[in-house]
Amino acid sequence: MTVERVFLLNLLRASVLRDTNYTVPGSMHWPSLIEEADRQSVSVIASDGLQKLYDAGVYSVSGDKEERRTKAKWFAKSMKYEQRYANQLAAAKKMGESFAAAGIQTVILKGFTVSECYPIPAHRYSADLDCFLIKDGEHLRAYEQGNHIMEEQGLTVDRSFYKNSSFDFPGLHIENHKFCTPFRGNKSLRRFEQLLQGLILAGPFSQFEDTGLLAPPPLASALFLTEHAYSHFLHEGLNLRHILDWALFRRKHSSDVDWAAFDRYVDEFGFCRFYEAYTHLGEFVLGEREKGALTAPEQRMMDSVWAGLDLHESVKGFIGKMRLAGNTLRAGWKYREFSPISMAKALAIQVKGFLFERNPVL
Repeated sequence: MTVERVFLLNLLRASVLRDTNYTVPGSMHWPSLIEEADRQSVSVIASDGLQKLYDAGVYSVSGDKEERRTKAKWFAKSMKYEQRYANQLAAAKKMGESFAAAGIQTVILKGFTVSECYPIPAHRYSADLDCFLIKDGEHLRAYEQGNHIMEEQGLTVDRSFYKNSSFDFPGLHIENHKFCTPFRGNKSLRRFEQLLQGLILAGPFSQFEDTGLLAPPPLASALFLTEHAYSHFLHEGLNLRHILDWALFRRKHSSDVDWAAFDRYVDEFGFCRFYEAYTHLGEFVLGEREKGALTAPEQRMMDSVWAGLDLHESVKGFIGKMRLAGNTLRAGWKYREFSPISMAKALAIQVKGFLFERNPVL
C-alpha cells in the first residue's frame, strides 16, 4: 500500500479507537491523502484521527503549505458535515411527524442507525435517508399512504423503481422502501426479504433521541447491513465507509444481536463467505487483524476497496440495467470467491427479473 493509504488507516484507527500510537510519515503527500479519504467517504473521520494525534502531542502542523491546506480543508468539511447532519436530522424529524399524524411509524434503515455507532455521528458521510413505514403492524399500506402524504404536501414522488419510491423532502433526499432488498427474479432473496420484513415488523424498536424516528431491531439491522453490503460489493464494490459501518455496528451491538440466529440466516441465504471476509476486513481496518492473516480472496477484496467503486449512474430503466449487467460481467471473481451462485446465474436472475417481474410482490 502507498504511504498515504497506510496513514489513512492509522487515522481511522486513531479516530474510532482513540489509538494515538502513530506518527506522520515524512514522505506524506497531503493532497493524495485527502483525495483518498474523500474517495473512500471517510474524510472527516480521518480528520478526527489527525486531531486525536494533535491532542495527544504526537503530531504538530509543520510549515508545509500542502499540510496546512489539507488541515484547513478538513476543518471546513467537518463544519459542513455537522451542519448537514443537523439539517438532515431536523428534516427527518419533521417528515416523521407528518407520518405520525397519520398513525404511521417511521423506521430508519442504515443512516442514523449506523451513524450512532461512530464517536461523532455527524462526521459519518450520509447523502440520503432510507425509511420503512409501518401502520397498525402492516407495511405495504403504510408505504403507499406515506407516498400520498408527501404528494399532498406538494412533493413529487418518484415510483419508477420497484424497490422504493423517492422524493426530496426539504433538506433531505428520502428513499421510502417498499422492499429492503433487490429480490426481483431471485427466489432465495425473496425469502430473505420476507424474513427481514417479518423481523422489522415484530420489533422491538428503539428511538433516536427525541425525534420519534425508530431504529429496527438489532438482528434485523445486522442482516440488512450484511445483505446491503453483499449486493453493493457484487454490483458496485465497497469503500472504507462500508467496512467501518459494519465493524463499528458489530462493536456497538455485540451484546444486542442474537448472533446464533444471525449465523443461521447467513448460512441459509448464502452470505457466509462474504460475511466472514467482510468482517475480517473490518478487523484489519481497525488494526485488530494483520494483513498477512487475511486469506488470498480477502486480500483481493481489500485491493478492490482501494481500486474504487464501479458505479452505474442509475438502476432504473434499460440503460441502468445494462450498466448493472456490465458491472456483473466485470465481477466474475467476486461470484467465484464470495457467492453461492455463478456470474452467469446472477445475470440470468437480473434478466428474468427485468423481463418477467417488473412489479414484484412478496
